[in-house]
Amino acid sequence: MNTSHRLPLAEIRRRFFDGQHLPSQALPPVILHSWQRCRSLGLTAAGLRGEALAAGQLAERREANRDWLAAARLPLAGLLQQVAQQDLVLVVADRHGLILDEQGEAAYLQRVEKLALTPGMDWSEAMRGTNAIGTALAAQDSVLVRGAEHYLERNRRLACSASPLFGPQGQTLGALDISGSPRKLGRPQMLALRAASLQIEQQLFEQASQRAWLFSLHRDARQLEQPSALQLAFAEDGRLLAANAGGRMLAGLENGAWQPRHFAALFGQSMEHWLHLHGYGCGVLEMGAQRFSARLRPPQAKPVADIRAPAASAPPAAASSPASAALDGLPAALLPTALKLLSADIPVLLLGETGTGKERVAQALHRASARAAAPFVAVNCAAIPDGLVEAELFGYEQGAFTGASRQGSKGRLREAHGGVLFLDEIGDMPLSLQARLLRVLQERVVTPLGGGGSHAIDVRLICATHRDLPAMVGSGAFRADLYYRLCHYPLTLPPLRQRGDVAVVAQRMLDDMGASRRGIRLAPALAQALRRYHWPGNMRQLANLLATLLALADDDAELTPAQLPDHLKREMGAGEADDAPPDELSALLRRFGGNASAAARALGVSRSTLYRRLARRG
Repeated sequence: MNTSHRLPLAEIRRRFFDGQHLPSQALPPVILHSWQRCRSLGLTAAGLRGEALAAGQLAERREANRDWLAAARLPLAGLLQQVAQQDLVLVVADRHGLILDEQGEAAYLQRVEKLALTPGMDWSEAMRGTNAIGTALAAQDSVLVRGAEHYLERNRRLACSASPLFGPQGQTLGALDISGSPRKLGRPQMLALRAASLQIEQQLFEQASQRAWLFSLHRDARQLEQPSALQLAFAEDGRLLAANAGGRMLAGLENGAWQPRHFAALFGQSMEHWLHLHGYGCGVLEMGAQRFSARLRPPQAKPVADIRAPAASAPPAAASSPASAALDGLPAALLPTALKLLSADIPVLLLGETGTGKERVAQALHRASARAAAPFVAVNCAAIPDGLVEAELFGYEQGAFTGASRQGSKGRLREAHGGVLFLDEIGDMPLSLQARLLRVLQERVVTPLGGGGSHAIDVRLICATHRDLPAMVGSGAFRADLYYRLCHYPLTLPPLRQRGDVAVVAQRMLDDMGASRRGIRLAPALAQALRRYHWPGNMRQLANLLATLLALADDDAELTPAQLPDHLKREMGAGEADDAPPDELSALLRRFGGNASAAARALGVSRSTLYRRLARRG
């Protein structure tokens, strides 16, 4: 944000161009440094004229930037909706500051063309002086330039905000810009630009890392699957291939200064050692005074669809997100309906049995929404002791209660500002807090415990519960007014046993866990056992079982009922199933030359089970 000037801006310009001394803080540092760079280049306030590139040359520049422009298409479409009919234009420039494209309301586009703000024109600092595009690229940071802060005199009627774009190795790709009238452009547009830039950068990182080992770190283990996590992609031998912005910072790599890094050098242990300790699960990593939760995941089994050529009937963005495996078997309209509710600022209420994947659906909604680059904050109302729920949600001031942190706490509601708040197990929220939550949802203002000022919040809300809320309202265990505030259009997640072929869901989960890369496959006998089982723990139970089987399996193995835990063998009736008739057993043994181990694998049972069946048949 630009600070207020102690002198009129016209006087500051006069003194600067006359070579006179300026008072400290006369200009925001980013503007002053840009002016100084422009002066060192010999640029005057009149500037240079410059000519637009010919159509063929402009087409070549667009083709050279094709990959990231394709990734930017959907985020830019959402951004354009925010600037349409506001006398604002959306501008896309390459890493040299050359404008590649421009969109906006037609009448205003004609007006800004008089300022050379049009495709094919060079808006680098060297050509146009201080301006959002050129200065953002020079400063490698988001910039807001208003009116006479522009170096060139003729641009003083313009305000512009720009955010640079970086690739998965920190390389500068280009910049996004919103320009228009100074009275209509401010911090909201600057934040929207930054969010769109982060969304594009995350898309490019996911493309670059889909065949790599992905290492994610976050102080909150619940956020490891979110774009806010620090993410680094490694080759099989431990070489760093790509990283998001947080990951590059962790690795000590500045934008534009990519250098070879190795997993062992960064984290003090090899990837093999990490996998030996933690497998594909969550572990804890300490780096200096910082403590992270971390997870190492194998390369994706299937490449992500080429974003440059989406199918005409492509599903919503969330369907291609990392959470998509959790969405198998859900009603086709559930996700699009929930997205429309979320976009309209209508609370999304997810109902369903425990383990049906309500949090993963909430994460998928967040990733598919316009707030994908903003925080996703999850609160399990059933997992926090009653006495601490209020402090956890609303925050507290220093000394608000015995045992409170000396620094106080913002609270989860304020942490979710600008993003999505997920209240899991809302039916378990203490009755005493429901009235306060209702007030916050109505007024969008949070007051922490212990007094202090109130804080406005902007959140989209997703709630979930396995409880019967209408019955709780009838018994007085849940407030009727809060229920009707949340229950606009409840969406029910079916249990796993109603989601079609459980074996198909299981196979997709295995693929996402890297089973195919290791040559591990699901035996037909185990697939049948999975179909027969009633799955009281739903998706969570299935995911935990498959992760355990993968951790215990050797490469190129077939997962069979013999590898199930004893209690599941009994419950699935899979331990001693005897589906093969005697002549089939004999034929199977003959086919494998009497090799009982090979015959057992083909049958999907253990060798000892095969021996017992043979003994029963004499």
